[in-house]
Amino acid sequence: MKLKSYLTKNYVNLRGWSSKRKIVVIESDDWGSIRMPSKTVYEYLLKKNVPVDKSAFTRLDTLESENDLTHLFEVLTSVKDIHGRNAIITANALVANPDFDRIKRDDFNNYYFEPINKTFEHYGQGKALQLWKEDGIQLNLLYPQFHGREHLHPIRWLRLLKNQDRDEIQGFEQKAVLGLNKPGVEDRTQKYMAAFEYHTEDEKKVVEKNTIEGLKLFEDIFGFASKSFVASQSIFGEHLNKVLAEGHVKYHQCGQQYIPKDGKIYQKNRFWGDENEEGMLYWRRNCTFEPYKNQNLDHVDECLKEIAIAFRWGKPAVINSHRINFVGSIDEKNRDQSLFKLTNLLNSIVKLWPDVEFMNSEELGNLIKETKNM
Repeated sequence: MKLKSYLTKNYVNLRGWSSKRKIVVIESDDWGSIRMPSKTVYEYLLKKNVPVDKSAFTRLDTLESENDLTHLFEVLTSVKDIHGRNAIITANALVANPDFDRIKRDDFNNYYFEPINKTFEHYGQGKALQLWKEDGIQLNLLYPQFHGREHLHPIRWLRLLKNQDRDEIQGFEQKAVLGLNKPGVEDRTQKYMAAFEYHTEDEKKVVEKNTIEGLKLFEDIFGFASKSFVASQSIFGEHLNKVLAEGHVKYHQCGQQYIPKDGKIYQKNRFWGDENEEGMLYWRRNCTFEPYKNQNLDHVDECLKEIAIAFRWGKPAVINSHRINFVGSIDEKNRDQSLFKLTNLLNSIVKLWPDVEFMNSEELGNLIKETKNM
């Protein structure tokens, strides 16, 4: 670990609420969302000179399958903490995806979405959602929390499609959400993967409406309200806190917030146990486990070093690890390598810290709330 990173990690873990307990939380974003539909679509777009190979998310990320969840659950149940509980992943879920057919019929004039239960059915993965809702939730293996209605900004996406952006149209025709960064394009209105970003009052109102719909849809699909939230790309305005609180959200997973203002993005840092005006609590993701970025690096060792720093300062180890690591319909090797490393990471954790406790994000939030003023 480089000196600058080491000092930053210590600073992030120094401030705010602390606990003598050794707690590990894995927070994983993007579950339920569509990015690249299949390996066949990926190869087709590549032949059409769409640069889908330039982004790991268009090269590897896709809807989770029953096979993916089965393999992941085997890893999570292979270890136990001091209380005999298995490892847990908080799956930050998108609860809707674009309804490509309706959008096309309307000539890109209006945005339409479908709930993820319909998406899983369309992809022949109805059993995957059933497995997630049964074993994933009931056995506390893959515990869903709210990541947004969908992982895109509808207005901006439609604008690109309406203007016949070559790459985006090619992707749309194959029912893929590309979100490719255009070389040399710095205009944020041309980027659409941050669902909660806004730069006009009209966009602000749309963001609030979509959030209300998304929270209700989350409860309809999973059978309970989400108590924690993380925005796509951590970009959202302070106005959203009131909407989230009214939707039963109590906790922000990511204390590093990026606030849109005047066409730019401004960073605001909050630390362990900080509260906003709505009484919502914050914590920080202070560890990283992202093997998809480079399978040749020792991600296990780096993550263990970060966990050690967190525990040194009395902080839970909150590990950031996206869904892209654990899905294999496009690249099975990427998934299998990541799961092998996850197995090594979890086994190392329980060996190095026998008194470790695995929690999901809701449980962590409840603990901070209950003990914050003790």
